[in-house]
Amino acid sequence: MPDRILVADDSRELRTVLSAQLRKLGFEVQIAVDGIDALDKARSFKPHLVIMDIQMPKMDGLAATKKMRESPDMAHTPIILLSLLGEEQDVVEGIEAGADEYLVKPFRQGELAAKVRILLRRSSLSSRKLDETTVAGLEAQEETDALRRFKETGQIVSKDFAGFTIIDKLGQGGTATVYRAMEPVNLKPVALKIISPFAAMKDGFLKRLARSNEISVKLVHPHIVRTFTMGEYQGVHFMVQELVEGHVLDHFVHMEIKLPEAKARRYLLHVAEALHYLEEKGLLHRDIKPGNIYVSQSDAAKLGDFGLTRLQDDTGQTAEGYLLGTPHYISPEQANGDKNLDIRSDMYSAGATIFHLLSGSPVFPGDNLQQVVLAHLTKDPPPLATLAPEVSPEFCAVVDSLVQRERDRRQKGAAALIDAINHLPPLPGPQAG
Repeated sequence: MPDRILVADDSRELRTVLSAQLRKLGFEVQIAVDGIDALDKARSFKPHLVIMDIQMPKMDGLAATKKMRESPDMAHTPIILLSLLGEEQDVVEGIEAGADEYLVKPFRQGELAAKVRILLRRSSLSSRKLDETTVAGLEAQEETDALRRFKETGQIVSKDFAGFTIIDKLGQGGTATVYRAMEPVNLKPVALKIISPFAAMKDGFLKRLARSNEISVKLVHPHIVRTFTMGEYQGVHFMVQELVEGHVLDHFVHMEIKLPEAKARRYLLHVAEALHYLEEKGLLHRDIKPGNIYVSQSDAAKLGDFGLTRLQDDTGQTAEGYLLGTPHYISPEQANGDKNLDIRSDMYSAGATIFHLLSGSPVFPGDNLQQVVLAHLTKDPPPLATLAPEVSPEFCAVVDSLVQRERDRRQKGAAALIDAINHLPPLPGPQAG
């Protein structure tokens, strides 16, 4: 028997169109003209899914949703609310009332069909009481927490996005928000990176993003965060990436905790191996910093956020210079808009990152970013040993060599850096592990 869908809307035209579209898809449909009528029809029709307009006379969709959730027979029936474009607060209140999804009018038939089928499939799976591993992370409390976060950020008001089930927010930056999500095919956790619409409006941003993503999806290395795919949903761009369960090295910066030398050696070696892989492919990362280095639960460092990546011989973007880097970790040549960057630029940024993590201070501290960039261009860095005397002289020498203003004075390439780290003398005592 076909799945039953109840459509409630006070607009005869919309009821007619929706009913026709759903019947064409093979569903049995019954209609209601307002919230009270929807409650009455639901008792006898027993729908598998409900689609309701938010704004209706007698009883609106929000009140009807709450009433349905109070009924044992309707407590878990999927509900989609219809809202007008721009009425975000209505959508937020609808989700809080118990709705599962929303559609913004006007919407496309393909969008309607996709959301209906996803919700019906999920409802069917839930009713079969799948084992706990299948539904791990999707408990009601986590969903409630996720919805609260959506309301706080104002970026996503649904717990579902493009077929992914969002569990919680992992982080937010100037260009994107990253969520832990379950992908719909294998029900595995991923990092869903949703691009800010404000960033997407900037000239050239989406073009750079598309170019870097085309590169990123081809990168497969144990010390690089995998990018699986990129896409667009309702005009919002997103990326699906490997979920690294652990922490970001930026954690040490924010907590003002110095990184132990043993871990600094380990993480720098992992980053150097990732850079060697990029170097062999003729690629540059161009934004290495503590916030772009992820540490897994197995204590492996992974280089991520390849949003500024480009081919080494592609000089089309270099005129933007330091605007495309992070001032505290940017190499002098990148800050100067040099069109002949090579892997030593990324090595400088890696060195500046480790310098900060070991010493508790950037190579050139300060809040005036123009002055920081100027310092990278004109000043010699302070010796690491003066700020971190507990670090071994041999490792200080490696880090100091990476942050030399003249790139010819740095390690000659990532392979040389790997070799230098591997030939460091063992650390004494507890740090040795």
